[in-house]
Parts: sequence; structure tokens; C-alpha cells
Amino acid sequence: MNNKQAMNPTGHLTIFKKYEDGSEELYFDENNVVTSGMAVGFSHLFAASGGTSIVDYQIVNFLVGSGVTDPTDWGSDTGLVLEDYYPIEDGSILGSTRAFARIRFSNIHKVTSTSVRYTLVLDRDTLNGKTLNEVGLFMRNPRGSVTPNPILAAYRPFTEITKTSDFSLIFRWTLQF
Repeated sequence: MNNKQAMNPTGHLTIFKKYEDGSEELYFDENNVVTSGMAVGFSHLFAASGGTSIVDYQIVNFLVGSGVTDPTDWGSDTGLVLEDYYPIEDGSILGSTRAFARIRFSNIHKVTSTSVRYTLVLDRDTLNGKTLNEVGLFMRNPRGSVTPNPILAAYRPFTEITKTSDFSLIFRWTLQF
């Protein structure tokens, strides 16, 4: 067994517009950036210095947009489960909360023995009128705080789009470890 295997996580993001008739239009298709937050999370995990549950190290939240921070920004009829947390940014816990969307466990799939796909759905009632240009996946609570403090694990800016009720946006994001 080689304990010095290099771990080089990578990812790929596709974004589709899905219309009411069920048709889908590919909007974006590129690799993403795996951030230092994933390394921070893994370092806490391997050093047994952070969370005590595997749930603390799972990617179960996401943010989108540019400036989407309050639960009301997501829309009053959103189908998403929103959770207010103080995220970790640049090594410190921010002094204000962000409204994170929860990734449903039914939208997390093992694709191969070394890859996972996250499907993020912004339905027709979510973020309407908002200009979106970035998305991030967040590790739940790598420091093991009493109240979760998520950290950015993967990120991707994309071509700006204004979300309307004419379509849902579907993000299919695969991470390879």
C-alpha cells in the first residue's frame, strides 16, 4: 500500500435551462475549481482535529448568484430548503450569515468509485429576477462547531444569466477524487 498517493480532486459543471415542456438547453459546460476549503476540510478530517461526524465533512450546501445572501433573495415560493449559517472565509468565521441551499440527498449520486455527482435544481419559482454568475459547493462543518460553519469546497463562475420563471436551472456537478 502506498500512503503517499497524490490526491488531485477535479470537477466538471454543466448547467441546463429546463423549460416547462421538459426540454433542456445546455447553457454552460466546463471544469470547475476545487478550492483550498476542500483541503482545509480534509486536513481536519485526517488530523482528527475538527468535526467528529462524517456528516461534518460532507458537501451538502450550495450558494449561487452574485450577492444572494438573505433567505428572501431566493424567492418566496422556492422549493429549496434554506439554512442560515456563518461560513468560514479566509480562515475566519464571517460575522454575518448566508442563506445556504441544502442539497437533497436524493440529488447526490456516486458515479464511479472515485466520483460523485451533485444535482442542484433552481426551480421556476427560485431566484427570479436575480443575475447569476457563480456557484459554490460547501463542506458542512469541518471545524466541528456546535452550529455548522460551512467552507467553500468547489467553485465555478459562469456566463451571467438572469433567472426568470420561464425556466428552471439544473446544475450537474461531478467531483472526481
